[in-house]
Order: sequence, then C-alpha cells, then structure tokens
Amino acid sequence: MGGKLAAVTLTLGQGPDSRPVIASCRIDGDFFTEPAPAASREYEEDHRPVSRLESAICGIPLPLDPGLALKRLDKVMAEGDGQRVVGVSPWTLVTALERALPDGLVSHGREEPEQTSFQQSQLDEVECRRRWSGLKLNLIRDRPREPVMQMAMDQALNDAVAQGRLLPTLRIWNWSAPAVILGRFQSLSQEVHADRARSLGFTLVRRCTGGGTMVIQPDRAITYSLYLPLDFVKGTDLIDSYRICDYWLVRGLRMQGIQAGWQGMNDIASPRGKMGGAAQRRLPAGSRGPGGLLHHTTLSYSVDPDLMAQVLNVDPAKFHDKAVASVRSRVDPIDRQTSLSRRSLIDALLDTLPSLVSDLRISSPPPEIEQRARTLARQRYGRGEWTAQIA
Repeated sequence: MGGKLAAVTLTLGQGPDSRPVIASCRIDGDFFTEPAPAASREYEEDHRPVSRLESAICGIPLPLDPGLALKRLDKVMAEGDGQRVVGVSPWTLVTALERALPDGLVSHGREEPEQTSFQQSQLDEVECRRRWSGLKLNLIRDRPREPVMQMAMDQALNDAVAQGRLLPTLRIWNWSAPAVILGRFQSLSQEVHADRARSLGFTLVRRCTGGGTMVIQPDRAITYSLYLPLDFVKGTDLIDSYRICDYWLVRGLRMQGIQAGWQGMNDIASPRGKMGGAAQRRLPAGSRGPGGLLHHTTLSYSVDPDLMAQVLNVDPAKFHDKAVASVRSRVDPIDRQTSLSRRSLIDALLDTLPSLVSDLRISSPPPEIEQRARTLARQRYGRGEWTAQIA
C-alpha cells in the first residue's frame, strides 16, 4: 500500500517439537536499502538489512500468528545497525507470508491497517532552485556504452564524489545495446523471461540501486545520473530527496510544454501515467570523504508494449492481451506530448541547466574513473553470479 513490492519465497520444515515451521525464507522486490555500506566495503553487504528480516522469519512456528510475526519484524526493523529497508513495512512482509503459506497454516483475525500512501512533497520550488543554484556542477554528455559498463560507471563516479575526488556531476548517457536492468533486490526468475530476453538481443544486468526492472532500448530511453555530496539533500526526507534531484528534469520538461510531475516515492508521471522512474544510493560520510548520493533516472521517450510484455515475466494467462494493455494504460511515454525527436529533447533539457546552475562546467569522465569502471565491470557487473545473485 503506497510502497514497494515485496515477495517471499519459503520452504517449510519441522521444529524440535515436530511442529511445522518456516525453514528458510528469501525476500525480494523493488524496495531500497539505505544507506549503503562504507565505500571501502563490498557492495554485497548492502543485503544485510534484508538478511536480518529473512533470519527473523526463519523458525517462525506454524500455523502463522500474524500478530506475533508483526511484533518480531517490527523489532528487527527498529533495531538494525544504521541500515534500513525503505518502502517495505512489517505489515507488507506479513501479508506476503500469509499469501505464500498453504491454507490451514495461517491463523486469521489480524486487523489490516488503514490505507496509506506516500505523503505529498512539502518542498517548494524556491528551495529546489536554491540547492541547485549553489552547485558547482560538471556536465558529462557521455558516449554510448555497453549496459554492464554503464552500471560500473555509476558506481565509479559515485565513489569518487563520495570520497571528495570529483565535483558534483550530472552525466546524461545512452545505451549501446538493448538491456533489461534489474533492481538490486529483485528476483531474476520472477521478473524476467531470461532466455527469451537474451534471444531477443537483450543484455541482462543488475544495478547497485533498488527499484524495479527497466526494459531499455537505446532509441526509446532517456537516462541520466547525478553524483552528489550528501549535503545536497541534507535536512530532507527520502521523498523530497527524489524531487530535489529530479527538479532540473521536471522543470526542463515543463519548459518544453510537457506535462510532468512526481508520483509515489520515486516515479515521474504525467496525468495519463508513468513516464519514468528514479533510484538512489547513499554512501555515508567518513574519513575518506563527505559521502555521496547516486541518483539515476530513466524516462520512456517511446514504448514498445508488445516487446516489454514478451521480456518481463508476466503470468501466461495474461500475456497476450492483458499484459500489453497494462503497459499501454500505465505508461505514458514522452513522445505522446512532443514532436521533438529524442535527441532534440535531450538538447533542449540540457539547455535549461545554465539558467539553474550558476557554475556549470562541460566535462568528461577522468581516465582513472574509466579504468575503475572497467575493473568493476569485469569483477562485478559483468559476472553472471552478480546478475543471478537473487535467482
């Protein structure tokens, strides 16, 4: 409700008293965790808050008492070690458990909370402009790169800003090949028809941020990334941080006569439907630098709903008609509102930056960043073990 999707995959077993119990649990979905581990640690550690929840679910006796499960998960979420799961509540997980368990293994009677949704942003335009105008911003109009390399460039640039080695940077970039990009905590098999996607020429990649799956065709998407010191969003909540970061983009779209605004936690939408989505990753401040914020956004310039329905893992009963209809009804690509070509629209958006940022510098990725990205592509993002980490 007003949050992110969470799924549980369970196996059942017997406890010491021969009572049935939940023997193992895996949680996946399009949620986020914040903040990321320190830059000196391996990125796999960002799964730790999810692992704590999985461990808390293991050993729960059956039939499930939803009230007791809520208390257990509430406690785990409240304790933590500074890292937290964002977009998922204990109620979400208990609901998933109830739906996953066979009939007869759930004790009913739990009262459901009132419907809630994400609060509306209280941030005004004056504050957004103030933060943007104070930036010394590098602008990189990057060349097309392979999907794996684009994921690696995001991490390498974010690390450099977090460590104070690079000025705040906006990189707008294109893809050199079609790709299916999984969120950090999504299940590969539950989200994508992997073999079908590969046969259609798509590269499968998992990014370092949470959120949902993106089906990318280079000529149909507009993608950009921001790499900023954490102070840029100081004093804001998570929702407002998305609005601050995407302010330049929404402002630029509106200046071209395109209806655009925010929806939910991290989506950009028109009155007709979703236009794109954003994801973030925070690196904490420490002895090596001020900390950093990676914010990246992908917009649908145009959409091929039939292709999306083939690639994404949709129930076979819904595949041919309902899945395609769902894409058409929920997604509102930008080309419905403008006669500008994709390239002309990008030019127009970037042309709005000098009136927003007082110190804008045209730049390119430093050689040492590219070298670091090549290493990350080889060691992490290009490895099948990373992509299928949550199978």
